[in-house]
Amino acid sequence: MRRNAIEVYFREFPFGVLLIAILVMIVGAPLTAQVAHSLPGVQGPASLAPLTILLTIASAYAVWNHAPHRAVVICAAGVVMALLGLGSFLTHRQRMPDFAHLLAQALFTAYVTGTILRTVFRARVVDGNVLCGAACVYLLVGALWGYTYAMLEVVNHQSFNIVDPAMAKNVDLWDEPGWLIYFSYTTLTTVGFGDVLPANSYARSLAVLEAVVGQIMLVVMMARLVGLHVAHSTSNGPGKFEISSDEKS
Repeated sequence: MRRNAIEVYFREFPFGVLLIAILVMIVGAPLTAQVAHSLPGVQGPASLAPLTILLTIASAYAVWNHAPHRAVVICAAGVVMALLGLGSFLTHRQRMPDFAHLLAQALFTAYVTGTILRTVFRARVVDGNVLCGAACVYLLVGALWGYTYAMLEVVNHQSFNIVDPAMAKNVDLWDEPGWLIYFSYTTLTTVGFGDVLPANSYARSLAVLEAVVGQIMLVVMMARLVGLHVAHSTSNGPGKFEISSDEKS
């Protein structure tokens, strides 16, 4: 019985599967530093490997039936996995493999986000899967910006600073990119705890842009979903009654 329920959920709510994967990534990303420190040789994007694999597989599954070209989904996911594996096997920090993997992951995330956004805006009925898709679009933007911050840190080291009195040492964000995922979501939601700060003009510009885009997306997505719901409710309302003036004899 439980297995059938899970199969139904996977079949009817592919965006819900992706939503769960994103939430796992959000919760798990800040914790990867603790795991990475206990495993020798695990550093950089490799510390996020389990979460990256989970997000990539869930993203490919979510857009499989909605992508214009399924071959693009397969190839893009394969490239992400291959570059992640390459960066994980390197024992020394290398800029190019890390940057290539982050760029591939960012492009794949952008493609998935665009595909889900198109599906949500073309939907005629607001159901559970569409609601999950709308939430995925918003949260994927946070992941996309997190990868962008990580690319900036690879290209221009120390683009971000950790301001945390409890930290006994300086945190190298190249080795612990989970901090940048955390920073991305606090910026997207305009929480801004202030423990991670952009340290140059490029980082500050990206942070401001993310905060603005996040608020615009909330307004646009809510307006679209409410409009769809109202239109669907109106179309399914009570039928019209015709009044005849003919009198029965």
